[in-house]
Amino acid sequence: MVPHNTFSPWNSYQFLPKLRAGIGITNRSDMFAAIDNTVVLPGYTRADVAVFYSVAERIRFQPKVENLLNEKYYLDADSNTNISPGSSRAIRGGMVVRF
Repeated sequence: MVPHNTFSPWNSYQFLPKLRAGIGITNRSDMFAAIDNTVVLPGYTRADVAVFYSVAERIRFQPKVENLLNEKYYLDADSNTNISPGSSRAIRGGMVVRF
């Protein structure tokens, strides 16, 4: 369950004083599902995007789209026969409050 290569950059751009948007790419190479190296999980590339909107100095809303291109991928495996697929496109929302 350890890919040979993993690459995951994120970047964001401030459009307005209260509005920022970001994009992230996650790339993982092929990896074995178990220690016997008989089942290979294929590598994948996934794109995520997010918007950050500050409603006050200490409150920020941040909706996010994970797996923007709806790629099929395998995220995890507990053995050669118990393989978990990655999530399809998902929209999540969050609120950050700083104290």
